Amino acid sequence: MPHTTSPTKAPSTLRFSEPYPAGHFRQGLRMGLPIAFGYFPTALAFGVVALEAGLSAKQAMLISALVFSGAGQFMAANLVAAGAAPMAIIVSNLVVNLRYFVMSASLSRRLHLSWLQAGIIGFGITDETFVMNYFAHPDKPADSVTGTLVESEQSPLPASLILGVNIMAYVGWVAGTYVGTIFAGVLPAEFATGMGVVLYAMFIALLIPAVARSLGVGAIAAAGGGCCWLLNRYLPFGWAMILATTMVAGLGAWCWGKGVDEL
Repeated sequence: MPHTTSPTKAPSTLRFSEPYPAGHFRQGLRMGLPIAFGYFPTALAFGVVALEAGLSAKQAMLISALVFSGAGQFMAANLVAAGAAPMAIIVSNLVVNLRYFVMSASLSRRLHLSWLQAGIIGFGITDETFVMNYFAHPDKPADSVTGTLVESEQSPLPASLILGVNIMAYVGWVAGTYVGTIFAGVLPAEFATGMGVVLYAMFIALLIPAVARSLGVGAIAAAGGGCCWLLNRYLPFGWAMILATTMVAGLGAWCWGKGVDEL
């Protein structure tokens, strides 16, 4: 239930006082700058890995522009290099990116959007932009009776603020990919080969915080790896990964699943 706070109270979350959409958009751009800087070197690495996998520079740029998913794109590049079927690559990306359904559902409770706005904002949801946007709490208008600011953890978010965050992150990702495709041919062979570990580093970075909160997540991850290895003895790697991820993730959701409201 919303509670009133003094206007001078130190905020415990990100708060913004600009009342106009243009102001919220500029604030969102500033919030997205750290994400863009973080995305740039990873996207550069993707540009190098994509060309090493046999994709053209235009194809790498098109993937970054239309997919905008670091883990999914690196996985796709590795599957292309391994000769996986196109449908296996598509389904693998769907499975890996299923978490964005949950993130979007959680964020939607603080938004009032048309279907077009929802589609544009949903496209820009990543792990980092979700966290940045979800924990932003703009001040609500002053209460007409008490004159104090009303704040709620579920207060509506301005769409322009979220667009600012997402657009800045997107620009950083696409720009990094472009630079990577330009310099891929002049980088040392050792550097290009080393870029292959970025995929595994990215998945580990996503996994460690979850394992720190729950050992069950670590058990599920280990079981998924073992199941993938076993299935790969009888199936192509792409389909083995899809089946292993789906089966083990389903088991984990059944054993330790949480609803969106508990996130």
